[in-house]
Amino acid sequence: MRRYLNPAAVLFLASVLWGSAWIPLNAIESAGISHSLLLLLAYSVASVLTAVILWRQWHRVLAHWQQNKALLAGIFLVGGLANASFSLALLEGNVVRVMVLFYLLPVWSTLLGRLFLHETVDVSKALMIVLALLGVVLVAGIQPGSDWQTNLLKTPWGTGDTLGLIAGFTYAANNILFRKGQQVALVLKAESMLLGAAFFMLLSWLWQADTQNADQLLQVSASAVLLAILYGATWLLAVSFGSQWGVSHLPASRSSLIIIMELVTAVLTAWWLGEAQLSLWGWLGCVCIMSAALLDSMSAEVSPDVKTWVPASGQFRSSPWRSD
Repeated sequence: MRRYLNPAAVLFLASVLWGSAWIPLNAIESAGISHSLLLLLAYSVASVLTAVILWRQWHRVLAHWQQNKALLAGIFLVGGLANASFSLALLEGNVVRVMVLFYLLPVWSTLLGRLFLHETVDVSKALMIVLALLGVVLVAGIQPGSDWQTNLLKTPWGTGDTLGLIAGFTYAANNILFRKGQQVALVLKAESMLLGAAFFMLLSWLWQADTQNADQLLQVSASAVLLAILYGATWLLAVSFGSQWGVSHLPASRSSLIIIMELVTAVLTAWWLGEAQLSLWGWLGCVCIMSAALLDSMSAEVSPDVKTWVPASGQFRSSPWRSD
């Protein structure tokens, strides 16, 4: 079946689902469940189902873990924090602002790539950084010909904005680790990332229980719990594997271009459902950051060879092009 999948189509669909993930998350939350518990259940279910996939070849998985445990531990931390921060940000903040701030990711990727992988920063990448930073300035309310301090107070910096920035930075760091660990099977890296997200959501839920009324946090409707589990087993699992699988089977330039659909989808769905609250200058900031992402995708290098786990054979194969 895998050979008939189109990587570009899979990545496109995964990006659209990521960009619209705020819709089911908000709907489930309104059914009577806290942010942290919702995401703890979702990521726990997704990680358990991924572990089931790996269990058939547990001895090979264990050997591979022992050979790459430092890398996988890093993905557990930064990848888990990236996913947890991003999902929480969608629930805590303005969807458009969160996605725009998250899409500073090309800036972090360039700087981290320069620092750890010794990649060059050419004119196009420098222009990309300038466009992205200009976009953030405009979205934050610092606009020409106006009292920017007043504008910032009108749209104060919130928890969702901070989480969006953290998510973008840690996701960029996670991408660096994914690229450094080309020898590690994709499903193992994905499992480390999902487990890390569940771990951070557990910490968030415990902190919330310590600072708020624990009885209120435990008063959760059964329907909300079932919806959270269903979200983790379907939507979250599909977008997690779909995005990583698609990226691993496409050149970086093409995958980076397709992934921009996350931002496009978030902006369009938020506008359509009346959740977008940006001024004209704020929308111009969105355009700047989207242009920066496009510029980054056009200057991206060809994707390296990526190892893919084949559960049936218990082997690793390396082909970023074929899906069979």
